[in-house]
This record gives sequence, C-alpha cells and structure tokens, in this order.
Amino acid sequence: MGGGTMLITLISPGSPVSNFSGESRTFKASVNMDDPIVRWKLDGVLVQEHIPQEYMDLPANTELSYTTTASFGIHELEIEAEKDGVLVSNSWIWNVGEIVSSCSNSYMSGSGNLYIKIKNAILFRRPNGTYYVNVDWSVHGCETFRQESYPYKRCKMTVTTRVSWDYIAIPGQPSPYPPEQVQEIDSCSGSGSNTLEVESRNCVITIHLFVKCFAYYTVLFLMEEESCSCYLGNP
Repeated sequence: MGGGTMLITLISPGSPVSNFSGESRTFKASVNMDDPIVRWKLDGVLVQEHIPQEYMDLPANTELSYTTTASFGIHELEIEAEKDGVLVSNSWIWNVGEIVSSCSNSYMSGSGNLYIKIKNAILFRRPNGTYYVNVDWSVHGCETFRQESYPYKRCKMTVTTRVSWDYIAIPGQPSPYPPEQVQEIDSCSGSGSNTLEVESRNCVITIHLFVKCFAYYTVLFLMEEESCSCYLGNP
C-alpha cells in the first residue's frame, strides 16, 4: 500500500521527448498510492482516464501507460492523480518534428571504376523551425582496376558529404553552407551516414568520391573522382 505524500514518477521516456509527426510514442508512469483516479491530458485536453471501480483496482506503484501520436509542434503530456481530495501531476515536454522530403540517387562513372549511391537522404524540420539533413550512402572504387592482373591491389578513397541551397550572396560575408564532412576509407568499398544543418527546405545533397588505386600496395595506377547528388525540397 502507498502512503505519505502522493507522488507521480515518470518511468519513461525522459523529458523532453522527441518524435516525428505521426510516429507513435508510449509514455509510462506510476503513482505511489493505491486506487487513485488517473487522468492523461495532451495540451490540457483529457485524452484518457482511469477511475477505480473496486478495492485494490490499481495498487500503488503500478506501471501506467498511454500511447499516442502527435502533430508537428511542441506539446505537453500531463498525467494527474487524484485521491481523497488531493491532486498531483507531472508532465513531459514533447517535441514533435516532421519529415519534409526525401530523395535517393546513384551514379556510375564512365570508366566503370567508381560507383556512388545515395541510399536515402531525408530533410527534417524541428519544432523550432530549423532544418537538418541525414544522408546514408555507399561507395565503391577501383572496380575495373580490381579485375585486372595487377598484383597486391589496394584502394584509398576520400568521401566528402556536402549540402547547398540557393541564397543571395553578400560581398564579404561567408557562405552559410555548413562545413563539408570528410571520411577517409582504406578500402575499395565503404558506407556511412552524415547529418548536416541546413537553412532552407530546398537543398541539394552531394556525395563526392575521390579514389586512388595502387598496385604493389604503393604504385599508383589510377586516380579518379566523381560526384552524385539529389534534391530535397517541397514535394
């Protein structure tokens, strides 16, 4: 049996909470007293209520849960417990972002040596109005070279991820584009994921691949570079 001061403990998740519009989230909490009336309120609106119907219908510290989705924006999910005229509450701040758009693309060089694939690039908007892009990619280099009879083959690749968008340049002002993100890969294939902040909901994500192919580990036989891009913006 519960006793003392009535308290609500938020079990999971921790606050603040982050999700995307339409994404389901389960909230869990407990009350340290038997048989309270429990109410869940989303932005002040009652969405779920439990009123005990018989003795020990809801023992103290029982795990309580509520599952829902929410629209884009910043929300408050509140849980209230009431017993013998005492009312207590606790709440989560729920930040719900949205997926603006996504794109994918692939490119093979004319030589057949380089292959770049943008598996999935997604443009997100946060509740505060800022944007960011997450891109998953894979690359292959020295494909034709590896089929030749050179002994002791080796590849070295540099993958550069960048994002750009239209803007009016101001003389003397730096570009608003975020710094390029560079990965060095000592292999003939690789994959990765990058996240970049952006200032526009219309932007271009580019994966640039620079490859060196070696025989006898150190003798440079091939050097080539290419890029693959895709557009993110309003549907």
